[in-house]
Amino acid sequence: MEEFWRDLSNPEYAYGHLTYIFGILAVAMRSMRWLRIFFVASGLVGLYYYGFVVSDKVSAMWEFMFVSVNVAQLALILILGRRRAVDEHERFFIANVAPLLDDAQRRKLMKIALWRTHAPGDLLMEEGEKNPRLIYLTRGAASIEQGGNLIGVCGAGDFLGEMSFLTGKPASATVRVANEARCCVFDAGVLRALLDRNPEILQTLENSFNRNLVGKLERMNQARQSEHPAPAPKDSYA
Repeated sequence: MEEFWRDLSNPEYAYGHLTYIFGILAVAMRSMRWLRIFFVASGLVGLYYYGFVVSDKVSAMWEFMFVSVNVAQLALILILGRRRAVDEHERFFIANVAPLLDDAQRRKLMKIALWRTHAPGDLLMEEGEKNPRLIYLTRGAASIEQGGNLIGVCGAGDFLGEMSFLTGKPASATVRVANEARCCVFDAGVLRALLDRNPEILQTLENSFNRNLVGKLERMNQARQSEHPAPAPKDSYA
């Protein structure tokens, strides 16, 4: 162990250790892009070390090939990661629902998304509907009706049909557009198939569902309080 720390502190041999340090960092990365970046860094340090410090031409050649392969793979990742220009609604969805997903995962999710604009009065979901679509509002508002009674209103940043998506049960309410709405729509079956293969995306959506549910409950409580304010305290006289 003492010899290890002595070599590590020796500038002449530190490059050799740095090669392994970058390699360890690479395999610790969850993102394929950063894994390749650290592998390239490891290979470049190794190329310098074997080529100029210890003059091991064979090892230097292997490091050169290692760097070349990882540079090519990194370039491929960057090229495939270049997506079409997104509009403000898709940026809104990504920022609020999937900010932690990497480019490849976002691309998979957005590939199956359908974008729709709906006019006031359009029916987005009907109470009792089986396997309803999962909808995310990026603009506008929608009324939530149950048994013909208005029970709530949803707006930009809200999911519609998430409980049916999670439980597999029919829609518990009717959703009708209140003013012009822009929606990101997912077919439930197609989305479930994607999530079965991508647990990271599933976890991201479930976290977003939970945050959205908390927001809806808070708004419902505020609405009830405004409709039924607490009575003012009566003055008491001794």
